Amino acid sequence: MNAKICVSVVGRTFKEIEEMTKLAESEAADLIEIRFDYLSDKSRPKDIRNLTSLPLIACNRLSSQGGLFHGKEEDREDKLLAALDAGFDLIDLELETPGLEKMISLLRRGKARSILSWHSFSPPILEELELKFSEMKPHRPDICKIVTTAGAVEDNLTCLNFLSKISQKTESICFCMGSLGVISRILSPFFGGAFTYTSTSRGREAAPGQPTVAEVRQIYDLLGV
Repeated sequence: MNAKICVSVVGRTFKEIEEMTKLAESEAADLIEIRFDYLSDKSRPKDIRNLTSLPLIACNRLSSQGGLFHGKEEDREDKLLAALDAGFDLIDLELETPGLEKMISLLRRGKARSILSWHSFSPPILEELELKFSEMKPHRPDICKIVTTAGAVEDNLTCLNFLSKISQKTESICFCMGSLGVISRILSPFFGGAFTYTSTSRGREAAPGQPTVAEVRQIYDLLGV
């Protein structure tokens, strides 16, 4: 099997994004997530798109979902639409995005695929996972992303078993954040996950418990995948 690795790039300037993108390429990343909510300068999505030929995900994460964006919603969405126009391959939209259906409709007019995401900083509860998945399905996203936070090692099994079930219905991502959730991050592709998320290096994590791309690539190499 081909266990795909996505690298989250959290650069605050274009130069940092360029450096982190090059590092992701050197570590054989399969795709790269650009976290626009971390960006502090006026870097254009078009210029970022030109940095690499790897598939790019545009994400401008809401603060309520663990991101850094605190501005006007129209500004947040404009950045994502600019990424769409620039040729980004996937656009991440939170389930609680205001005007979600309108945004997804705009994405369908372009060439980008949609990731509909939901993040929780509480341990996974199966009934809640099922509820969030049922709320996502009517929007017909290309990928459903449901992420919680491990409070115990056993929580990894809850997410992985759930992922194994829903990935048979639609392309999906599901794992646990936090130090206790690293297991599910690494194993999620083996349970049907579209890909897993990593950081470029220690201290550059986009979410709690995110291992580096080099660490995960080494594990996958040892496993022969």
